[in-house]
Amino acid sequence: MRKLVFIFMLLLAAPFSVQAQLIGFRLAANSGMLISEFGTSDVPHPDALFVSPATSSEKFTPQLSAGVEGEILFQVTEKTYFGVEFDYSHLKGFNDDPPYFNYFLTPYFSPHYQDEFMISPLEYNTRLFNLAVNYKYYFMPDKTFTPFVKLTGVVVFVRTDLSYRELPDPDLEWDVLYSRGTKNSEQDSWPAFHFGGGIGFDYAISDRLLFEVDGTCTVLNSGIIDGVPNFTYVQEEGVDLLRYNRRLSLTTQISAGLVYLFEIGDGRGRGSGGRVDPNLPFYRNKN
Repeated sequence: MRKLVFIFMLLLAAPFSVQAQLIGFRLAANSGMLISEFGTSDVPHPDALFVSPATSSEKFTPQLSAGVEGEILFQVTEKTYFGVEFDYSHLKGFNDDPPYFNYFLTPYFSPHYQDEFMISPLEYNTRLFNLAVNYKYYFMPDKTFTPFVKLTGVVVFVRTDLSYRELPDPDLEWDVLYSRGTKNSEQDSWPAFHFGGGIGFDYAISDRLLFEVDGTCTVLNSGIIDGVPNFTYVQEEGVDLLRYNRRLSLTTQISAGLVYLFEIGDGRGRGSGGRVDPNLPFYRNKN
């Protein structure tokens, strides 16, 4: 954690080594979802296959959910911007016809649950706490409507719960089947990294206020976004084994919010005559 804070401070200080005069503060609401997992597929254990319904599917249906994010933007060149972003994302989904997951056969799963409940409808509730570094390229920086593309690299801490959608039996006192990083777990959040890109646009409402929308897709090196740890079946020397199977997750997110432009420095920057640097996408004359 100390290393992450140190790196963040370096990134934050870097733009001030040149005479940056205008920075943008962005605050936005977001909504994201898990699209799919990919990588080596889990091979079902024979015992799991035996009790799984023929119609079952591992695929969860995503649900709408809301999060929030904030970003500080600094100019790098005429058309490019560097951003440091704090992001909270909430991902939810359900599966009304799940299989008997391999995870339920591992020692990591609490054994006091009854087998007949393992194929009851399930839901996951996942929260991502992100620290992102963004690189944005603006195609028409001097226009009111400014489209852009972006690249992003993110350090994330994953918290997730897998539970029944409804208690299959009123006598059950506990409905959480897997938990990591939440109040239902003794384990810390799962640290991971994801990267990706996206597109978006800015629309100038006034000299200092912009409306921004962007959409992002990222690949995350964690397979517990849907709340189900991945295990695959192997047989070695006649012994049935379940091994942890690290998979990747493809996620997408849309955000919409406002950017406020704040002038700093001595007013000279790279330009002259008290004007804000004309290379800035948010070019404005100094009053």
